[in-house]
Amino acid sequence: MCDSVTSHILFGVAVEYREQVGKVVDANIEELRGDLDQARHALQRARLEVCRLERQVAALEGLLELGHSPATLDADSQGLTLHEAMATVLKDAPGGMMRAGDLAAQINGRGLYRMRDGRPVEAQQIHARVGQYPHVFDKQGTFITLSSPVAQ
Repeated sequence: MCDSVTSHILFGVAVEYREQVGKVVDANIEELRGDLDQARHALQRARLEVCRLERQVAALEGLLELGHSPATLDADSQGLTLHEAMATVLKDAPGGMMRAGDLAAQINGRGLYRMRDGRPVEAQQIHARVGQYPHVFDKQGTFITLSSPVAQ
């Protein structure tokens, strides 16, 4: 019986609170709608700015890649496939294992591989290669490892 009385009191408080909040909202409805519109517009502007910045980063990375003369590239990096680049980085990795995002960052940072359109490698492509080459790579949780040495 005590639980029933307590729930009615709590329910009554919640209803009373909701009614009070509703009155405040009703009294300030136009201001709230205006604030909501401003927030939506600001969010849209921020999304457009993120898209612009992503394009700018991709363009600048492409320019930097074009600036690498063949003499400045590591001899091992020329002509590697993505799975060969992955194996190269994993061989140097502590414990021989890395997460896909870190593996992509190392490949991009070392200039070991670029996509056909010149963009840097992304983590999703690393995951796809692991699935395409199960005889070369293993997954241990979120980590990727070599399952056997890759001849290069």
